[in-house]
Amino acid sequence: MMGLLALIPGLFTTVNGITNAISNERLKLIQAKTDQEKIAAQERITSLQAKRDVLIAESGRSSFNAYVRGSIGLFVSLILGKLLFWDKAVGSLAGCSGRFGSQDGCNIFLTDPLDANQWAVITAVIGFYFLYEGAVNVTRIIKS
Repeated sequence: MMGLLALIPGLFTTVNGITNAISNERLKLIQAKTDQEKIAAQERITSLQAKRDVLIAESGRSSFNAYVRGSIGLFVSLILGKLLFWDKAVGSLAGCSGRFGSQDGCNIFLTDPLDANQWAVITAVIGFYFLYEGAVNVTRIIKS
């Protein structure tokens, strides 16, 4: 379950953590020897500053948006965690891989099948988390 949560970028980031990362990137910028290294370090600094600014702006306003995004991501993580960890990993360790029936007690490792609409929602939520970073990077490249 924690592995799934680690896949979600920015889930446990704080303003202090981002500020420390900015400081580290500034040190890398100073130590950079080539123009390419300097440009890459500056891009990372700009990205981190934007993330810090968003966290600060959201903390000053209502945190309703953060709660909604977090709960949607949490529900998807719980569903996938149950499917992958409980049904597949623990179920196979209990000798229930491929056997589902009440006579063996293996029915607790069976999740109701998800329909196409539920998989579409899960795909959209996960895609948002991964595509968002890509869109931010493409926008940054176009601006520069």
